[in-house]
Amino acid sequence: MILLVAPVREELGQLPGEVLGIGTVPAAVRMAGIIHECRPSGVIMVGTGSAYAGGPAQGEAIKARRIGLASGAALMGLAYTPRPPAPVICDPRLVSRIELPEVDVLTTNSVTTDPVLAGRLADGWQVEHLEVFGVAYACAQAGVPFAAILGIASRVGPDAHTQWLTHRTAAQDAARGAVVQLFTDPDGD
Repeated sequence: MILLVAPVREELGQLPGEVLGIGTVPAAVRMAGIIHECRPSGVIMVGTGSAYAGGPAQGEAIKARRIGLASGAALMGLAYTPRPPAPVICDPRLVSRIELPEVDVLTTNSVTTDPVLAGRLADGWQVEHLEVFGVAYACAQAGVPFAAILGIASRVGPDAHTQWLTHRTAAQDAARGAVVQLFTDPDGD
């Protein structure tokens, strides 16, 4: 069974799936519990994200290729992270039936609003998302294939929250529309 998950119910809409909660740690803990209870053969996360400069356009859906975790404080030289976890590579077989741009997604502990920090975080990453690394990591630790489809609701920076409020419905619709394609019979049966 392929399980759909999302941080909040609104991102799933009418799709069947599990809600994980907001934030890296709550989502990871909830995902680990769901894996233990349900034993899915794969997990697909659906949600909304923010694009770094040069990343995908607002309203566009993407599929994640690689998922990383970063500390803004460490990148600004204000802290350090001993032995940071390696990025998680998504399983492309779970989402191979749909044509979407494949991008690298970075998880941070909070929404990035500072332009200087956004520039540093964007090095090698196209999209920011708060929960996806925790979920991907929980799946990787359990040996469960994982993929993510995100709708882009905003640009990373000082206007991210206002843009997210304005564009989240279109972004959620784009991500859910892509997910629906995965479960639609290509022969029309």
